Amino acid sequence: MEAATFVELLRQVVTDNAATEAIAQAESPSGRSQSDDQKMRSAWIRALSAEERGHLECVASQAARATAFGLLCILDGARKIEDGIDHGHLELRYVEGQSNTLLASSADHMPVPPLHELL
Repeated sequence: MEAATFVELLRQVVTDNAATEAIAQAESPSGRSQSDDQKMRSAWIRALSAEERGHLECVASQAARATAFGLLCILDGARKIEDGIDHGHLELRYVEGQSNTLLASSADHMPVPPLHELL
């Protein structure tokens, strides 16, 4: 799998659906015992006009994309999760049979194109 393919699949499977799923869950929370906060958010979402709901969906979509972007930045080494001189590095590999493709690495000595720039 190529890096661009991985990022496109991440977009399709994770970020494109995250906002819709989060709003749907907030609008109709699952489970028998809902908290007062859940009930309040559900009522608020149901009372939104179509235009207001569109704005909410846009903000939720941006949040989902920003989350994926931040994670990819960490995998690429553009954002650090450890301080100091002695720290490990992260790698993301796609393994299929005997094939092994490095998609991302936070190590300077393993240069691969940054995934976060493909999102």
